[in-house]
Parts: sequence; C-alpha cells; structure tokens
Amino acid sequence: MLMQKVEQPAFPGMRRVLGRIGRCLLTYLLLHATAWVIISILDPVEDSTEQVVGTVLGMLALIGIPTLLLAILAGLGHRKMAPARFRGVLVVPMLVFIWPCLAGSTAEPLLVEFVAQLVFVCFLMPVPLVPENWKGKP
Repeated sequence: MLMQKVEQPAFPGMRRVLGRIGRCLLTYLLLHATAWVIISILDPVEDSTEQVVGTVLGMLALIGIPTLLLAILAGLGHRKMAPARFRGVLVVPMLVFIWPCLAGSTAEPLLVEFVAQLVFVCFLMPVPLVPENWKGKP
C-alpha cells in the first residue's frame, strides 16, 4: 500500500485563529443587534424604520468597530496573562467606547450598551485568540 505524504500548512493553527476571530466578530454583531432591539423596545421613538436602522449602524461604527479592533488586537498580542485577568484589564478600555450613548436623551441606550460591553468582555470574547502561542496558565 502506498502512503501519500500530506503537506502540513505553513501555519498549523491559522484556520483555528481565523475561526476564533470570526466567532468574535459574529458574537459582537449579534450582541450589538440584540442590545439595540432591547433599546428600541424600552425606548420607543417616533422615528421611521430607516432612521432607527441608521442610528443602529452609526452606533455600530462608533462603538462596535473600536471594540472589535481592541478585542482582536489585544487578543492577538495576549500570550502570558490568565484569561480572567486579561478580561479584567480590558473592561475599562471597552467601556470607554460607549461614550456616544452619553448624548442620548434617555438613559436606556447607555445602560443597555454598558451591559452589552460587559457581557462581551467578561463572558463572550474568545480568549486567547492564538492558543498555539499561549504561554500562560489557563
């Protein structure tokens, strides 16, 4: 029986890392959409659907993109810190990104975004993003 030599990929964990980054993006997008559905239920506005969707997309640009960039860049650089400590260190920078909600006329957007950011950082963000380079204790 002939054995074929299987070529190993250049980066053995690249598929796994990209999967974890994709999971991070998808999780945050679903969390953001859920948060804004809750906000629209708690604070019904007289705006049209197009205006509400525009607000949600604007908040995704102002809050979501910086949050995701920080989560991915910090996650890629994180190699030695325990996951719980890493999440604790990221809480304050992630909460800074909810500053656009301070301009709201009601407290619901600020409160719901605050909780959404905490849930993402403390429970849903995949840590570490690069398990192959992990040098810390799990």
